[in-house]
Amino acid sequence: MSDINPNPSPNPDPTGLERAGAPRSASVQLRGEETGPHGASMMDPANQSLAEALRITYKLLQWAMAVLVVLYFGSGLQSIKTNQRGVMLLFGRVVARDLKPGFHFSPPYPFGELIKVDVGNQNLAIDRQFWPYVEPGQENQSLEELRPKAALSVEQDGSLLTGDGAIAHTQWTVQYVRADAGAFAQNVLPSHETGIVRAAVQRGVVHAVAGVGIDDLLKQSSRDADSVAIRARAVARELLEQSGIDTGLEVDQLSLDQKIPPAYLRDSFNSVLQATSRASQAREQASKEGNTLLSDTAGGAAPYLIALIDRYERETDLGQEGEASATLAKIDAIFDGRAVEIDGQTVNPSLGGEVYAMLSQAVEHRSAVVDQARSDLAVFRAKLEQFRVSPAVMVTADWTAAVSSFFADERVEVFFQPTGTDTLELVINHDPAIVEARERRRLQADNEAAVQERMRRMDESRYETEEGLRVVPN
Repeated sequence: MSDINPNPSPNPDPTGLERAGAPRSASVQLRGEETGPHGASMMDPANQSLAEALRITYKLLQWAMAVLVVLYFGSGLQSIKTNQRGVMLLFGRVVARDLKPGFHFSPPYPFGELIKVDVGNQNLAIDRQFWPYVEPGQENQSLEELRPKAALSVEQDGSLLTGDGAIAHTQWTVQYVRADAGAFAQNVLPSHETGIVRAAVQRGVVHAVAGVGIDDLLKQSSRDADSVAIRARAVARELLEQSGIDTGLEVDQLSLDQKIPPAYLRDSFNSVLQATSRASQAREQASKEGNTLLSDTAGGAAPYLIALIDRYERETDLGQEGEASATLAKIDAIFDGRAVEIDGQTVNPSLGGEVYAMLSQAVEHRSAVVDQARSDLAVFRAKLEQFRVSPAVMVTADWTAAVSSFFADERVEVFFQPTGTDTLELVINHDPAIVEARERRRLQADNEAAVQERMRRMDESRYETEEGLRVVPN
């Protein structure tokens, strides 16, 4: 038992215990021990220390609670990265979507939440759904290592049915984006994302491949304007947009990585594709050589000349003499370098190549013949005038010129008769040295002419066609 003896203290309570309802001063006797005024005075410093400690602890607790409140509300200030978009929730309801990169404040959990959605490109490989089955661990084997099978297993092998009823195998790479961050965060679970995209793309691939034949599928590439990949992507995008659930997903690119026929028919298809490729290369080479030949033959006027010549031959065969004459006049105009009207358009094609060279040579030859004729006429008139004035002088001059020209011929051999010889016996025979030199020069000239003729014919034979048309190259 304890006895409490109130004893008013002359000093006020410095510890604040009086405010808490404690007596101003007390002497406590515990277990038969009595405390007097000296005991109460010894307990005052302890009470003061305890009160001070409690006061400091209470202040620290207040500061800690204030810091926690600041940190709690500060946790609502979050950063959205460049490749992200934000969706703000308040009590579970979307209050803002498609928030741009930067700092944004959102009510902290559990009142609200800021969901960050990565809107960068996402890659997805569809490399097993339409591909023959391969053993685990052998996914990276080459096409030549695929085991040929005469029959496909529905449970294991994947395949596609083309428009002509053939079977094909393909592998694809999908690149998609989360175009609408709000719709994606609201309607799509992350675990279902790839499944939704995969299902949409697979449906698009099936639709697109069913519209082409096996040969077209094996020959085309993703860069073709009307390729299977582009059509499959269009179907997949339409399916994601009109599925009734706004997923916010969008297929950006769809690439056809591999395309093969059934493995046991691969060699047959390869031989056909190789033959087709060689034929295509041969056609391209022939077209290139044909364009080069036409350009070398007539330059930029070749297409117009060919069209006009074809028209002229057709009009001639049909007996349309008036139209044929008009067409021939246009051909002559192009040869002369003048503008002509073809199919309602006035054109002035640039003539070049061998045709231009031949026409130029013909013009030069015509000018040379005319000049030579004029020169001969001038000489004749001069001689005629000279003959009229003095016939003897003109005859003597011409005779002298003729004799000089005669003796200048290398085939003429001159013999000198010794002085005082009354009788001269000649054995008619050519000088062997002169004959040999003359024969050597003749053979050399014939050889050069033969070589030039052979080269000319070889050059012409290169451009012989099946129709017999021959074009002289430049």
